[in-house]
Amino acid sequence: MEQRPLRVFCIGLNHQWLSLWVSHPDVQVVGVSNRYQESMEHCAHLPQFEDIQEALRELNPDLVTLVTPPYAKTCMETIRTVVGSGFDIYLQKFRPQSWEDGATMVSLSRTSGRQIVIGEAYRFDKFVERAKQVILSGKLGKLEQIVWRCQRPNIRAAWMNDYEHVMLEDLTYHHLGVIHYLIGVESFKQVYATSVLPSWSIEHSPSIVSLLAESDEGLNLNYYASWVAHGAATSWLGEFQFDGSEGSLQLRGDRLVFIHRDGTEETIEPDESLGFELSEGIINEYIAACTQGRESALDISKFQPVIRMIQASLESVRKGNKVDI
Repeated sequence: MEQRPLRVFCIGLNHQWLSLWVSHPDVQVVGVSNRYQESMEHCAHLPQFEDIQEALRELNPDLVTLVTPPYAKTCMETIRTVVGSGFDIYLQKFRPQSWEDGATMVSLSRTSGRQIVIGEAYRFDKFVERAKQVILSGKLGKLEQIVWRCQRPNIRAAWMNDYEHVMLEDLTYHHLGVIHYLIGVESFKQVYATSVLPSWSIEHSPSIVSLLAESDEGLNLNYYASWVAHGAATSWLGEFQFDGSEGSLQLRGDRLVFIHRDGTEETIEPDESLGFELSEGIINEYIAACTQGRESALDISKFQPVIRMIQASLESVRKGNKVDI
């Protein structure tokens, strides 16, 4: 017997996100809602709904997803409407009006008994997955130092100015999400952060971030990211170095390398078995969680340590000193 497709209701009309759902062979997009007043040319053929609560009653979808454009903020009213109607909600990305909304969503999920799931695309990367396998194997020995560096070019993008600290709240969100996937950022107990707007920045939100964090077990994080970099840029993921008592695992461009204590280098081939990467990886995880009736690996309760670390970093920037996470 042929299995029926997963019936999905999309709130928000981001072209890339919606196209991934529409093109998925196991999915039927049964309706959309233009919550953020976006262009509708690419989805004019899909059923349109203005009233989200009414749409949920009429469609009774298997999965509800929310995508917020870069210039807007995640709508808490919409989330309350969806979970209050008895549905889980799967976010493409968290773009909060306030980072305290993270704790609000955790509480809302618990009281409603519904999942609120937070997308983070960079963890669905073949190099990240291979790095996690190496870390879990114990090959590094005792992990003591993480160095992360990302350099992106100076760009003109007006939506950046809708953030108080665009690098820390947007791109660093992804990097900390990956670090959380690899080792768990809840191990860090304190953070010192700076967020700087250099004179040559085209836009007006601070775009250079430095973080120093430490754990009670002696693990240190040294993080630097720039969205106004001169010269050669890294990938969006950036480059990283995990140093342990038995060696160092380093991502250099498109090459993952393990350096042994005697200095010899071993190339670590990426994991090509994932099948889905980045945004496709999020969607694959959401479909799997929904069809299997399980809690998503990206449930808000599991992602909350990342949100808390960003909150603490913003507090550190404002106070100019180290703060507890």
